[in-house]
Amino acid sequence: MFFPFLTESTAPGFSMATSVDRALQVEEILGTIFRHLSPYVWDRKAVLTVPNRVNLNHGKDFSHLGVDALPCMENQTALVQCARVSRTIGPHALKVLWRTLPDIRPLLHLLNVMGFSYGDSASGMPFHTFPSTIELPPDEWKWRRYRWYASCVVGVRSVIDYDALEAWSDLGGPPLLPKLQSARFRIDPRSYNRTLRLLTSSIRDLSINFDSTSSRHWEASRYTTTDVLTAAARLAPAVEMLNITFRVPPKDLCPVLPQFSHLRILVVTGWMTPSLHEAIELLDHLEVLYVKLYWTRNAEPNMRNLPTRRCHNVKTLVALTLSEPITSALQSTEFPLVETVRLEVWPHSSDATDMLTHLMGTLRDNAPKMRTLTLTTRSAFTHGDRPPPRLVTVIEPLLQHSALETLSITLNDNYVFALTRDDILSISSAWPNLVHLTLAHAPTRSDEALPPVTTFLELANALPQLQTLVLCARFDCSGRDNWRDASIPPHPLRQLFLGLDQETGSYRPDKTWRALAAILERCFPRLELKYDLVQPEAVGAQAMETWRDVLHHLQDIRSGGRRSLSPPGF
Repeated sequence: MFFPFLTESTAPGFSMATSVDRALQVEEILGTIFRHLSPYVWDRKAVLTVPNRVNLNHGKDFSHLGVDALPCMENQTALVQCARVSRTIGPHALKVLWRTLPDIRPLLHLLNVMGFSYGDSASGMPFHTFPSTIELPPDEWKWRRYRWYASCVVGVRSVIDYDALEAWSDLGGPPLLPKLQSARFRIDPRSYNRTLRLLTSSIRDLSINFDSTSSRHWEASRYTTTDVLTAAARLAPAVEMLNITFRVPPKDLCPVLPQFSHLRILVVTGWMTPSLHEAIELLDHLEVLYVKLYWTRNAEPNMRNLPTRRCHNVKTLVALTLSEPITSALQSTEFPLVETVRLEVWPHSSDATDMLTHLMGTLRDNAPKMRTLTLTTRSAFTHGDRPPPRLVTVIEPLLQHSALETLSITLNDNYVFALTRDDILSISSAWPNLVHLTLAHAPTRSDEALPPVTTFLELANALPQLQTLVLCARFDCSGRDNWRDASIPPHPLRQLFLGLDQETGSYRPDKTWRALAAILERCFPRLELKYDLVQPEAVGAQAMETWRDVLHHLQDIRSGGRRSLSPPGF
C-alpha cells in the first residue's frame, strides 16, 4: 500500500532548525520521535572506525562491510501502523520508513503503477514507455507522489546492479533519488549511464564493485575503471567513504582517487599496485584504510623496492590476506598518526615466524603512535620436528613500542609457541599501559620451563589498568598447596582465559581447579564468567573445556554453595 501524496509543508526539506526565541513545531517534535524508530540503525562510518567490531568474512569482498545487520521488525511494524493513523502522523512515519530501503523495488513498484519509468530531459516530466504512442499526458499527481517518496530515500542497502536498473529508462532527466547518501553499485557497462544518473552531490557513502559476472561485456566495452571513477568523482564530489572492488589489477588510479577530495574512509578489495600505493598518499583527508587482497604468493616485480610513501592522516589500518604484495607496500609506507591496526595474515609457509617478526618490526618503525594491534593468522603448516619457537621471538620488536594499550595476537591452526615465565613478565615492563592483552595459540607440548600458574598474578599486579587477559602458556598447576593462598590486591580485570597444563592438575583436578577459582574470586572480584574469549581452532578444545571447569567452580563459589552440577551461564 502506498499512501497519498503529501503537501509541501511536510516535505523532507522542511527546516528543522531551532532557536531559543521560538517554540518547536508539532512537525519537528513528531519527526524527531519517529527517527528514533528507524528499522535500520547503522552508520558505516561509525562502524568501520572500530575495526575490532567488524566481521571480516573471508568468503566475501569488503563491499558488504557495515550492512549485514537485519532491520528491527518491531520498529518497522510500528512505523507502518503509525503511517495509517492520520494525515498528520503519517508523513513522519513514512519518511523514516523510506529513509533506508532494503532495495529499490518499492520505487520500481511506484513507477510501474504509474505506467512509466522516468522522465525526459527537457521537462523532467514522466516519459511513458509501455504504450507505443502517448495519447494523454500521465497523471501529474502520481508523478509528484513518486518524487516525494524518492526524495525520502537516503540509503539503499542492497547492491544496485544491472538487473535492478533494467526496468528504468536510459533517458536523461533529474536524479532518480535526489537525496541519496549511501548506495552500493555493481558496475555493468550495459547500465553505465543509468548508474551515473543515480549519483548525486548528496552521496557520502559510495560502494562500486567492478567484479561483474558479465566479464564478456567488460571486454567488449569502451569503459574502464578509470572512466567510472572519474565520472563518480565528478557527479558525487562530497563522498567521504569509498568502497571499491576491482575485477582486475587497476591502472592509472593516481590521477583519479585524489579527485574524491573529501574522502575519509577508503575500502579496497582486489589488487595492490604501485598506482594504488601512490594514490593513497595523495588522499589528504584519509583517516581509515581497509585493504583486502586476492592472495598471491609472490609480489609482482613492480611491487618490489617501492618508494617510501607517507599516509599523513590515517588513524585506522585494516589489511586482510597479508601476502607479499601488501607486505611490500607496508614496508614502504609510513603511518605517523595511525593508532589502530588490524591484520589478517595468511602466510602459506612452513614457518612464518620470520615473516611475522619482520612485520612487527615494520609496524614499530612505521607506526610510532600505534596503540591497538590485532593480528590473526591462518593456514600455516606445522613446525615439523623442530622445537616450537618462543612467542616472544614474534613480538620482540614490539617490546620497544611502549605506547601499546591493546595487543591481540591469535595464531590459528598449527601455530605452536612456547611462552615462559620471563617472557610473560617482560610484557609489563614493555607495555605498562596495557588494557587488553590476548596471546591465543596452541601451547607447546614440551614440559621444559612451564611457567607456574601464579605468573599471571604477577603480570596482572604489574598492569593496574588491565581489563582483558588471555595467555595460552600451559601453566604448571602442580604443587597446589604451595600456591592456593596466593593473592594480590583486588584488581579490575574483567575477562580472563588461561591455558592450563592438564597433566600437572591431573591429581584431584577438581580440587586444583577449585583452588584456582578461589584465587580468581579473591583477586578479581569483577571477573566475568565469559567463555568465548578464544576459539578452539587456536587453543584447542581440551584447553577450553578445562577453563570451563575453572569458571564453573568460580560460579559455585560466588553462589555460596558446594560444587554445582549446572553449567555456568556463559
